[in-house]
Amino acid sequence: MRFTSKRFLVYSLLITLIFSSLIGCAKEVNTTDTSTPLSMEDRLEDFEYLYKIISENYPFLKVNERVNGINWLEQKEKYIKLVENSNNDTIFMNNISAIVKDLNNGHTHVVDKESFKWYYTVYTNPKYKKSNKPWSKVFKDKTVLKWYGFNEDEFENIKSQGFFGSNAPAFHSDIIIPDEVAYLKISQMNGERVEEDGKEIRKFYEEVKDYNKLIIDIRGNGGGDDLYWMKNVIEPLAKEKMSVGNYIFTRGNYGKPFYKARGMKQSPISKLDKNILENFSQEIKIDFDYYHISNRTIQPKDPIDFDGKIYLLVDKGVYSSSESFAAFCKDSGLATLVGTTTGGDGIGIDPLFFSLPNSGIVIRFSSLLALNGDGTINEEVQTPPDIEVDSEIGYSYENDKAIQYVINN
Repeated sequence: MRFTSKRFLVYSLLITLIFSSLIGCAKEVNTTDTSTPLSMEDRLEDFEYLYKIISENYPFLKVNERVNGINWLEQKEKYIKLVENSNNDTIFMNNISAIVKDLNNGHTHVVDKESFKWYYTVYTNPKYKKSNKPWSKVFKDKTVLKWYGFNEDEFENIKSQGFFGSNAPAFHSDIIIPDEVAYLKISQMNGERVEEDGKEIRKFYEEVKDYNKLIIDIRGNGGGDDLYWMKNVIEPLAKEKMSVGNYIFTRGNYGKPFYKARGMKQSPISKLDKNILENFSQEIKIDFDYYHISNRTIQPKDPIDFDGKIYLLVDKGVYSSSESFAAFCKDSGLATLVGTTTGGDGIGIDPLFFSLPNSGIVIRFSSLLALNGDGTINEEVQTPPDIEVDSEIGYSYENDKAIQYVINN
């Protein structure tokens, strides 16, 4: 669960959903027929509510403009026409999805019917009732439940399947060159495998602790649960306490109950030292209202005493909690990052949700603008590697340029 970190992105789980958002998949959003179709007035009111929430709270409007050339707020008339051309509720939902997709963020999208089942299961989990309360409130809304046609029987079925959809180990270990180069591939930060995988990963570390090089490969890892990498990678390999701090900025007031539930204390940006603020992007000073300093400290736990060099292989597919791992490694100096720039948006708590008042359509969105250790915006520049090398995954170690770079340099 991600309190000041992404522990609750254990439950952002839908890795395929993240990837489909990242590549701009034009998949239609499925819903069920409602007993009474929405009127055009209802649809337009829903759009106005969406526009207000995003305009007041979304953190990446300027980033989207710089990176993708889209001034989302100025597209309002275009979006209204799209809504007006929605002849039925399904088309309306798909058009709302297209409008949100223009924000170009992997954590920001309309929740479709299948995803809704998972999110409902995750955020209404009684075990985390207090810290999940604002999220749960969105999913338990009667209008929302009616729109998605959700019932408790589905809830029980999904719970039995597990949050991550697979109970197989989320890692693979290997020896590339005996006594010299060890390899650990982590395919998913599976929050349900932290303890089980941790025992086996630690055995592997013990086996290779005298090697010169350890390659940790997270290419294509779309995220999951921060606890996976904190406990299974950092704690055994760290020789001393490791701390990384990040500035986080927010806009508007919608997120306040969410941040409070996760213990994320905010201060007015006016209280931030002006000399510090001057080092950041001007939009922070102009467009944002509050700031928070996220300090993540990890203590070694029964350290392996690995004395070799650690290399972290990264690419654009590294996202969410995997991004937070890459950023931590870079800012702490634990590992040398090799490959290409990551996917970003991995520092902070879970994305927020809101529902449209008339339809009940649920929208997920990133709400935090987090800075890298060097003061750059993580969502804009992500985490660049220390050494840029073709990051395409090869069909063998010999044909993998990133792995070969580590071996030969």
